[in-house]
Amino acid sequence: MKKFASLLLQICLSFSLLAADIDIDIERANKLIETDPAHAVLLCDSLKIRNPNLKQQGILAHTLGNAYFAQGETEAAISEFGNSAKLAREAKDSLTWASALSDMGVCYRISGDTKQALTLYNQALTILSQLDAPSEKSYLLTSIAVLYANNGLLPESIKYARQAFDSAKKSGDIEAIMYAGQTLGIVLSLNGDNADGLAIEREMVAIAEKHRLPRYILKTYASIIDMHHKEGRKDSVDYYIKKGKEILPQVPEGSVEALGFLEESYVVLTEDKRYKESLDIQNKILSMKGAGTYMPFDKLYQRMARNYKGLGEIDKMEEAYERSIAISDSLHGADIDRQLSEFDVKYDTATRELKISRLEADKNRQRLWIVIISGLAFFIIGGIIAFMIIRHNKIKRDLQIKAMRDQLNAIDNERARVAAELHDGICSDLTGIGLLLQSKSADKTEITSLIENVRTDIRTISHTLMPPRMEGLTLRQLLDSYASGSNGVVAINGNGDVTDNPEAAFQIYRIVQEWVQNILRHSTADTIEIKLDSDMLEITDNGEEYTSGSSTGIGLQTIHKRAASIKAEIMFERKNEKNILKITVK
Repeated sequence: MKKFASLLLQICLSFSLLAADIDIDIERANKLIETDPAHAVLLCDSLKIRNPNLKQQGILAHTLGNAYFAQGETEAAISEFGNSAKLAREAKDSLTWASALSDMGVCYRISGDTKQALTLYNQALTILSQLDAPSEKSYLLTSIAVLYANNGLLPESIKYARQAFDSAKKSGDIEAIMYAGQTLGIVLSLNGDNADGLAIEREMVAIAEKHRLPRYILKTYASIIDMHHKEGRKDSVDYYIKKGKEILPQVPEGSVEALGFLEESYVVLTEDKRYKESLDIQNKILSMKGAGTYMPFDKLYQRMARNYKGLGEIDKMEEAYERSIAISDSLHGADIDRQLSEFDVKYDTATRELKISRLEADKNRQRLWIVIISGLAFFIIGGIIAFMIIRHNKIKRDLQIKAMRDQLNAIDNERARVAAELHDGICSDLTGIGLLLQSKSADKTEITSLIENVRTDIRTISHTLMPPRMEGLTLRQLLDSYASGSNGVVAINGNGDVTDNPEAAFQIYRIVQEWVQNILRHSTADTIEIKLDSDMLEITDNGEEYTSGSSTGIGLQTIHKRAASIKAEIMFERKNEKNILKITVK
């Protein structure tokens, strides 16, 4: 029935507007976006069948994109803005082209794609720099200010917000003034200037009420609630929440303004221990399928868990925390995939090289038969010589293929080790920090210490992955450099250099690096001595006793493989309450 009514309405609108000017009707659709975006969508659809020219098609698509955006249909809005930019470019309508790119950037920013948003903003700014369009420039500068604020760059955000506000006032465009003014008030408050921010937001509310702009009224209420909450003014918070609820029915349910007000409301209600009211809002947001929310869903479930805890519903609290952790883990998993992409490239490259080596080996086998047949036809002895040469080449190729396989295996082992360290260590620590930050009684010192531990772990992994520069350096020189960065924990002694073979030196350096990192990670040692003789290297630490077979001890598998590759021997012993690892080069 609804579909039939909508179709009938479109037909009636089409016939009643046939004689009207299309430009006037597009402007009418623009005005409807504020109060009735669904009606604006129908009006735009009806205008499409009246054969608008190319420029009008671009403006119409831009208006339709804004109507979808007002309803919270971000994907549909992006599609229409993209169509508008294409049509406006063909029509040489630079103003509409820049506006479509700018508004599409807003959609991507709200969707979380900061990189794409910034790309579109830059394209729009390039176009507007050649035009006298203060209103459109204000919209774009405001969007850029929001992007900087979202990334914690508040001084830059304030700079762009002030420029946007000045440009908006120059244009006289009420909506541009509202957008820029609200943004300036918010970023000033975020930067610690709450009084000036609140004064600007109150000015914006007065303008929005005067011009009957419910979306902007509600958006400004959300900012004012946050600012009053920071100052501890509970009565003012309750007052604006109540007023916002009265405005809420006048705004599309899935719009960014409605969601922003609802999210700010449930955050404040939780802080005031009004857990049931806060949960009602959170469940309402979750029921809005396809609506974009400012707060990531893992954070939303964490806040829901706090409400369930306040209500004493422990089972539901645990379920909400589990959902939060599951979402958080999936996000961290994506980060790990990106960090390991470099290893994937290496692996693919090595695989291609292995295929090339095999093809060359096949070609050599074919050449073998050609040479043998030619040798038999001319000189038997020549054929024998040729056979021996090619056999030598084949052996050499086989050795190259084996070395390539060893390289692939080494890459696989390295990928597995780094993946385990990132997932089991850093991701778990970050999840714990996230949960601590949600706690009202979180210890800042403890959180700071945990963050420092994560930073140290990441730095350690980075240094471990960095290949040593062997050119012109001895093993002793490499180890001296390594010890200098250990804050005095590692000391180098002895007069020998163990080996002058670059490959052996590289593998021994890696063995030392892996062993020392494992000591620091798994034992209580605070001093480590590395002693070099002419054919032996010893690593001694004062940590507690451990064994290679212990599930909690330090595994020797990787170290033994490296030693075997250079025909070195590894021996471990416990002597005088110290652990000693000996590496002997044959």
